[in-house]
Amino acid sequence: MKAVLWMKSSCTTCRQAKARLAELRIEVEVRDYFKQPLTASELERLLPADPTPMLGTKSPKYKDLGLKERKLSKDEAIVLMVMDNNLLKRPILVHPKGVIIGFNANAYEKLVS
Repeated sequence: MKAVLWMKSSCTTCRQAKARLAELRIEVEVRDYFKQPLTASELERLLPADPTPMLGTKSPKYKDLGLKERKLSKDEAIVLMVMDNNLLKRPILVHPKGVIIGFNANAYEKLVS
């Protein structure tokens, strides 16, 4: 299985993550999920039972919907994320050794050790 980096190409943090992965020589398939949105079935496979860590808390929609005060089910999160991809925290690295949510240089380095 080849690693996949789910990102938004206009996101500075995502571009930093992509650059760090290249420095570490971790080959990834890049998927800009704003140009090619994730489907409900892809989100079903990607999201854990508790989707909270994968919510983009800086998204205006997150605040507008009052999600800080709510505990979303996985199904509710999928519906909202399909409607607005900004609700998905980025970037997401899906690697054979695990899924890393958000840019975490230390976690990336552990993938090559």
